[in-house]
Amino acid sequence: MNIREMQRCIEDNLATRLAGQVALVNGGDMIYRPGVAVPDRGNGPGMPMPPEVTQPEQPALLERPDVHAVYAGVASDTFNKAFGYRGGVPLADTVAAVRSFFDQHGAPYTWWLGPLSGAGDGAEQGANIPAALATHGFAVGEVETGMYLPLVNAELEEPAPTPGLDIRVVRDAAGVADFASVLAANWNPPDGEVLRFHRRAAPALCSPGFAATLLVAYQDGQLAGAAEVYRTASGHPTAGDTASLDVAGVYNVCTLEAFRRRGLGTAVTRAALGHAGQAGCRHAVLQASGEGYRVYARLGFRDVGRFVECVPVD
Repeated sequence: MNIREMQRCIEDNLATRLAGQVALVNGGDMIYRPGVAVPDRGNGPGMPMPPEVTQPEQPALLERPDVHAVYAGVASDTFNKAFGYRGGVPLADTVAAVRSFFDQHGAPYTWWLGPLSGAGDGAEQGANIPAALATHGFAVGEVETGMYLPLVNAELEEPAPTPGLDIRVVRDAAGVADFASVLAANWNPPDGEVLRFHRRAAPALCSPGFAATLLVAYQDGQLAGAAEVYRTASGHPTAGDTASLDVAGVYNVCTLEAFRRRGLGTAVTRAALGHAGQAGCRHAVLQASGEGYRVYARLGFRDVGRFVECVPVD
């Protein structure tokens, strides 16, 4: 693959995963009881569930030639995203469409741009869209590095076993709750909307053959870390396999604070890549934060472009 094809793999995986949130949360259990915690199964403290909701907001998808946007049915910009700007209409018109879409739901959101869709390095429009969005009431938030690893040729050294470390593929609602607890703990206090989303999504996430796989790490029986793999098609399948989900997007690699700086992030990433390889994936992609970049570079990922988050500020 050339760099442009690698960038396309990352953008397609990200956009497909975002759009997939609509189907993911439709039909889930949304009846909550105030103060009820995720059960403590001996893996860490339970977290309070969000307040009771009996009439859940339904997720929605905005698909236009110039932009895609997803409202995931929760009040969190962790899940509510616009993605890309592909031109064809004035940027002001695209901004108006995105604002209108999220305003009708009263939902917070952010707008992500990749190297092929407006981030300013290799963009098809040849423009720095984040800078242009500043004139429309947006500010740059996070900037992440798009990274690519060819799994077929990857030489992932097997580290020495970590005593007491158990990394499991999630197969039931209890595992989804543990995954959500790790992810929610990235905020202080833990983000109840993350718990709500995953409670709703649990039936789909536990369905055989679903494109997403969650992994949860336990250290000496205690909940410690997590990662997600999301599979899509590259458009460059092996001979005779026209529909292979051969790209593994790695997301939500995180470790609870008490277990950081022990190599657990590297271990759970290796486990995610191993699962992806066993599932037939030939390419691995991710967006790396500044903290995670060195971990992924040591595993053989290469830098192929930047992804920029734009946050509405007015």
